[in-house]
Amino acid sequence: MTALDQPAPRTHRGLSLPKLGVSGWVVAGALIVSASAMAPVVQNSLMTTQGRNLEALEGEQTALQVEMRQLEAEIARLISVDRIARRALEIGLVPGANAIFVSIGEAGPEPPKIPAEHLPEASEPGSGPAP
Repeated sequence: MTALDQPAPRTHRGLSLPKLGVSGWVVAGALIVSASAMAPVVQNSLMTTQGRNLEALEGEQTALQVEMRQLEAEIARLISVDRIARRALEIGLVPGANAIFVSIGEAGPEPPKIPAEHLPEASEPGSGPAP
């Protein structure tokens, strides 16, 4: 038989298809079935891992919120007026007996000469004229 008498290999759009024996197709099918069976297992494993990570982060968030509430309560206790008054008495501070008020009849010093671009805008608090 000459080369011209032999049938040409089957092609699909110009590509030649490999000839696999029965065992080759069985192995390829087994690989596809195995990969298809493993996909849900891998996906379930990833979701379980992410769920555990999420639970750990939520636990950490709860612990931080508890600590934040405790710190807020400590701040409220430390800045209470009664506590500050008690502490002032403990270190020897006492209220003044007679308050002295001083009134000044003269005008204060002239404000410094500042270029207009360095002056605060009128919308800023405290930027109005001094009393």
